[in-house]
Formats: sequence, structure tokens, C-alpha cells
Amino acid sequence: MKTRQNAFIGVFILLVLLDLVTGYLHFQGLRQLTKPLILLSLILFFGIYGRQLAKKTYRYILLALFFSLLGDIFLLYDHLSPMYFMLGLIAFLFAHITYALVFFIQGKSILKKKMPLVAILLLVYGTTLFIILQDNLGTLKIPVIIYILGILAMAITAYSRKDQVGPTSFKLVFIGAVFFILSDSILAINKFLITVPGSHILVMGTYATAQYLIVRGLLANKD
Repeated sequence: MKTRQNAFIGVFILLVLLDLVTGYLHFQGLRQLTKPLILLSLILFFGIYGRQLAKKTYRYILLALFFSLLGDIFLLYDHLSPMYFMLGLIAFLFAHITYALVFFIQGKSILKKKMPLVAILLLVYGTTLFIILQDNLGTLKIPVIIYILGILAMAITAYSRKDQVGPTSFKLVFIGAVFFILSDSILAINKFLITVPGSHILVMGTYATAQYLIVRGLLANKD
């Protein structure tokens, strides 16, 4: 099994690198293939190796990955119409909510040591990011607020798993949640504030890392 999992890591890294190259070279046609393949590979991987998890966890995580895949596809076409960006936002919001539900169930309680501090730090970060972006958001102010709250809830509940799951599982999932926030922050700054050099590489690199770490962390919880 370890050999097969290591083989997947190689394939996953290859798919991510292909997408980074096609995005950097602006090969939009090829990106319609390479970008969805990243999440499709994770769905397949988790679908095979996550069967030993609780049924509810297994189904919800597959659903979160599916929503993420939809978000990836919608954002491929956001240059054609603002509607696609909104649809992508909604799809990823559902992904975060689904992830948060699983993390909350595994965490059992968010009333634990250091939890309030972590929650405050994340909320301060989210509020600061919104304040920086708000003048350029136009009609997207409310949707962006809701989205920020969704991804922060995902990260806070990821931290709530501390001491309720194995240390490896906790660390991988929480670091993955932080990478997700980082990826979305770079995307938002690049879209609404200033052009970020190498934004595609930064956004997709941190995003792929986030999804991979979350999946591996959840799978590590069955060990």
C-alpha cells in the first residue's frame, strides 16, 4: 500500500507541475485538462484509501473535494463572465463548510486551551484582509464576507481537532487549512488589489499543497 501511495505522490506532483507550466505559459486550452486533474486525482486517491474511515467522514470529504473540483472548473472561466467567479466562490464555500463539519465532529469541542487565541488571530487576519480589499469589491462585498467566514470556520475547526486525533493528522490538516487561506488571500489580492508577480504559481502551488495535506491528514487519522 505504501508503494502505491508513494506512486500517487509522484503522479500528483507531476499533475501540479503540468498545471503550473500551462498556467504560466497561458495555455488556457490545456489548463482545462490539467487543473481539474489535480482534484480528480485526489478524489480517486481518497476514494480508494479513505474507505476505512467513518462512513460520514468518508462521504463528506468526498463531497468537499467534489465541490472543490467544481470551484476549480468555474474559476477556469472567470475571465469570460463575473458569474463564473461567483459560482466558483459558492462552490468553494460549500467545500469549506463541508470540511468544517467533519473537523467539528472530530474536534468534539472548540472550548479548549489556546482555541480562543487561534480563533481571534484568524478572525483578525480575515478582517484585515477584507478591509484592505473592500474598496475594490463592489457588489461582491457581502459574498466575500460570507466566504471569508466560511474559510475561517474551516481553519478554526481544523485546529479544534488538536488532542482529539493523532498529532500527525492534526498537523497535516491544520497546516493544509492555513495553506488554503494563503492561497485564497493571494488570489484575492491579485484579483482585487494589485498584480502579484507569479500569482498563478503561488495560488495553485499553495492550493494544491493545502488540498493534499488535508487529505493525507484525514487518512493519517485511521493509522
